[in-house]
Amino acid sequence: MRRSVFPSAVVVLAILVFVAWMHPAVLWPTNVGWLVSGEDRGQSALGLAAYLRSGGWGLHQPLLSAPEGLPLLFTDSIPLLGVLLRPFASLLPPDAQFVGIWYLLCVLLQATFAALLIRPRVADPLAAWLGVALLTAMPVLFNRYGHPSLCAQWLILASLWLFLEPRRAERAIGWAVLLAVAALVHSYLLLMVAAFWGSALVAQLARDKRNFRTAGQALLTLLPTVGLLALNGVFDGPYRSTHSYGQFPAALDAWWNPGNPGYTALPISSPAMPEGRGFEGFNYLGAGLIALVLFAAARFVSGQADDSQRVLLRRMAWLLPAFGVLLLLAIGPAPMWRGLPLFALNLPSMLVDALDPIRASGRLVWPLTYTLAFVAIIGSATLARASLVLAGALALQVIDVAPMLSAVRATSARATEPRAFMRTADPRWQALIARAADVQFEPAEPFRDLQLLQEVSWRAIVHCRPVRYTYSSRVSRATQARLDADAAAFRAGRLEPTRLYVLLSDGPVPAAVAARVQTIDGIRLIAPSRPAPLTCP
Repeated sequence: MRRSVFPSAVVVLAILVFVAWMHPAVLWPTNVGWLVSGEDRGQSALGLAAYLRSGGWGLHQPLLSAPEGLPLLFTDSIPLLGVLLRPFASLLPPDAQFVGIWYLLCVLLQATFAALLIRPRVADPLAAWLGVALLTAMPVLFNRYGHPSLCAQWLILASLWLFLEPRRAERAIGWAVLLAVAALVHSYLLLMVAAFWGSALVAQLARDKRNFRTAGQALLTLLPTVGLLALNGVFDGPYRSTHSYGQFPAALDAWWNPGNPGYTALPISSPAMPEGRGFEGFNYLGAGLIALVLFAAARFVSGQADDSQRVLLRRMAWLLPAFGVLLLLAIGPAPMWRGLPLFALNLPSMLVDALDPIRASGRLVWPLTYTLAFVAIIGSATLARASLVLAGALALQVIDVAPMLSAVRATSARATEPRAFMRTADPRWQALIARAADVQFEPAEPFRDLQLLQEVSWRAIVHCRPVRYTYSSRVSRATQARLDADAAAFRAGRLEPTRLYVLLSDGPVPAAVAARVQTIDGIRLIAPSRPAPLTCP
């Protein structure tokens, strides 16, 4: 491969990875049926659509979980996209989605930062390209298809790129921008970027313990991020705790045990773990990278590393304290092995509630996973026959994760369907929502029928009608109190005449309103008794 074609080859690689991961039809903005199917990525699309439909320049949307509304961050709706698209909101279709475009952008950026990390350290362009392919097509990226914001794992590679070069790592502006971008994507990714930044800061301070200028720069670096978190409502609480820290950990064998037999061609997986444990704690490297890690480790242990690799490892030693903290939090109080807990510690409820913001703690291993993969690639790339070694690793990786790619890509196959709504296909839904002042779901529980909740909510957003309940990552105590009051009023038969009530269960309804219940598409509802025209703010 000639040096001049390397950038183009990286772009081609990113497109190939994207097409293998997702059906290209997901890129079309008005194609929403594949999203409103009861998965979390549907909530991401809903939050952004509500934000663009409702107007305003903050990071808060008023249409979902109305009347309080929700910050975009709490609907996993990627505030960064909201900021970029807000100036064009009036030109966009009211039912537009940008999840597919975001997926493609994430893969392109993943390949770009992989290339920035690998190309300067690998003389052979073909070997470098093969290394970029391995670092781009990571199983942990493919696995996060259900959470678009968490597909921005290029932020981890960007952090590693900033960290590895000491002179670059000492420039506060780079970290300030990267931390601010992470704050506009997802709080977990912000924590991961902060781990790299903190490590770079410790390394810098260690060279001069009296460097007060560095400490001052650190405070200034954080200011934009703190401001963005405030705009995102992070400090608005108090928020209700789910009391679930420790339920979604990373297993001790997560790097070589996917915890999902359908995701690997090799018979190495333990049975799939229930309650999303295997999903949140998924850190599988893939057979190709596992082989490469073992090969590189053998070279390092036997003293075959060259000077540049030894310098790289010494620099990475500064990451160990931060990585140790992340690993401890990720494993949690009940270390898992082969899908089963080895033991369980009883944490105080106060500590469990304090750690609730990182309850999906298994994700926190991602920085270690990417760093390990990078070291393995660089450790093998200086060989005389590096291209052959890396090509063999890539071939093994593709064979191993092919079942995973097939399963994940199938979740986007519905993007080829012209019909958007499967559960609410009857044309009467449009008229019902258009004459309602707002929509209330009873009971306000997402997992009774999340697909129905998403379809009705999407229709409501298009008509600019507030929805009084939505599935979100955080619920404030004020919102919970209002939801309890809504439920109590419904049980007492006190219905708002301009409200559409959608019943998510087959349970009994108050006798006073039983005669008003009707069924459309097999779904019970109570239509508004009086129309209430409403326009978008």
